[in-house]
Amino acid sequence: MWSRILNLITGQRGVIPLSAMAALLLAALGWIYVQGLRLDAARADAARQIQAERVAHDETRLRLAAAGHEIVRLEAALDLARNSTAAVQESLRQALGREAEAAGAAAARKRILDQMRTRPGAEAETTEVIDDATRIAVVGRINRPL
Repeated sequence: MWSRILNLITGQRGVIPLSAMAALLLAALGWIYVQGLRLDAARADAARQIQAERVAHDETRLRLAAAGHEIVRLEAALDLARNSTAAVQESLRQALGREAEAAGAAAARKRILDQMRTRPGAEAETTEVIDDATRIAVVGRINRPL
């Protein structure tokens, strides 16, 4: 078989086989060139796709970073809200304690006033005077520690 190909190339049979070989060689070169163009087009298309994926990936990274910043901001707002809520709760507890103390003080004053008795004053006085037990209770109430 190789001898036949060598005979065709060396031209022992004439010009027609040599031209046929040249035509086949040119066709093969043309086919290789076209395949190279197809590969270049496929490579360029793949490069465009990769670039588009990189852009999309960068956009996703930016969104992720923005979401991270938003999480930090929301956590700070949540901490502030929790602290504010705790402060309001403590203020409310103190106000309820003061209210209970005020109610107790009002009840104590009412008890003192309800138990108040008057006695007739000295001959020079024309009005009635509060009794000593009520005076002692009022003084004790006024002198209590704050």
